[in-house]
Amino acid sequence: MSTTTHASPTSIARIRAIAGSEFRLIARSKAVLFSATLLPLMFAVFLFVQRDAAVEASGDAVASVGMVSMVVMFFVTFTVYITATTTLVTRRQDLFLKRLRSGESPDLVILTGLLLPPVALCLLQSAAVMAVMIALGNGVPGAWWWLVLALVGLLAACVTAATATAALTPNPSAAQISSMPFVALALGTLIASPITENPWLDLTPGGALVTLVRAAYEIDVYGNVGVAVAGLALWTYVGYDLTKRLFRWEPRH
Repeated sequence: MSTTTHASPTSIARIRAIAGSEFRLIARSKAVLFSATLLPLMFAVFLFVQRDAAVEASGDAVASVGMVSMVVMFFVTFTVYITATTTLVTRRQDLFLKRLRSGESPDLVILTGLLLPPVALCLLQSAAVMAVMIALGNGVPGAWWWLVLALVGLLAACVTAATATAALTPNPSAAQISSMPFVALALGTLIASPITENPWLDLTPGGALVTLVRAAYEIDVYGNVGVAVAGLALWTYVGYDLTKRLFRWEPRH
């Protein structure tokens, strides 16, 4: 798969056109719209309802770490990873990817345009939740840059994981099954990291997120922020490498 391109005005215009079309398709699909927007937001509302009990049990800072970690992971896995995987497999199955590639747009421009909508939705959702948390008195994390790095790193890892999963998924109906292992890994390590306090979990998506969010709120970190960043970078590279070698633009048979 060729990914070489330049950020020319023409490329940007093509990305905007593809992304705009994809936004409209997401809005028309009730199933995708639910999993990409309503389901993550419903989960965030549930966490907000439980906030007072969490603060009373573990303190404000620890409760904030737990809430932010869960919300970010849920947004990124559902809004970005599952949506992007399903989108790419569906567009390949209906030959939309083949038609796009037969034009003048480079591969990277096509993929960027298709992946931009779920990433943008995730960023908007995350910003809205953080604004609500600040309004409720949680305050801005003292080392906020670790939180930004955690979100960007997790987004990169999940985007390349989505393209790699799509490369291995034969048809849209199989996407719900093929995406479950990564979702289980991400959520499982997110939950296990603060319980086991195992520094090796920093190499997993969930463990890395917990470590970086704890660093953002200036709470003692069990692992190492450098290892956590390296872990997210490693997942991003593995997904990119698999995509580069295995991604197909026509239906798999």
